[in-house]
Amino acid sequence: MIKVVGGKYRSRILQTPDQGTEPTKNRVREAIASAIGDLLPGAIVLDLFAGSGAFGIECLSRGAGEAHFVDLSPVAISIIKGNLRSLHEERGHCHQMDYRSYLQQGHQPLYDLVFLDPPYANKEAYANAVSMLLAGNLLSQNAAIVLEYEGGIAVDLSSFAKIKEYTYGKTKVLIARRSL
Repeated sequence: MIKVVGGKYRSRILQTPDQGTEPTKNRVREAIASAIGDLLPGAIVLDLFAGSGAFGIECLSRGAGEAHFVDLSPVAISIIKGNLRSLHEERGHCHQMDYRSYLQQGHQPLYDLVFLDPPYANKEAYANAVSMLLAGNLLSQNAAIVLEYEGGIAVDLSSFAKIKEYTYGKTKVLIARRSL
């Protein structure tokens, strides 16, 4: 069971897709929110590979200005829309499409916070998404990218000033910030 961990919607239960997604565990979302809490007030959040939308909803609950949820699965997008409706949350924007197509559109806002949690087997998606975000100038000056993964990933983070990595069992979280 996935719950919103903190903020306005604390303890509210979120629906999750039955198959194909592994939602970020509550304790991991809590740790991430603590690490990036200073970025959340008014932030524009991008939750790529959104699944249940738990990360973006957690950010909205803690004061983010808006969240964009991107997932290829129509089931996932339907679940996210249902979660947003159940919270009476209108600052969430759902996009059913491949992450590459979404990032190539060119009409997105500048994101303050991006969460990347593709299926763990899709290792190249991390590097591709980070590269596209940077090449498309889609990140604000003080943006942070949060990558959740298992095992190892190869991502060029040389454009980021501060990088921290955390481990929670098999799950690793890397937070790369553009400024200190």
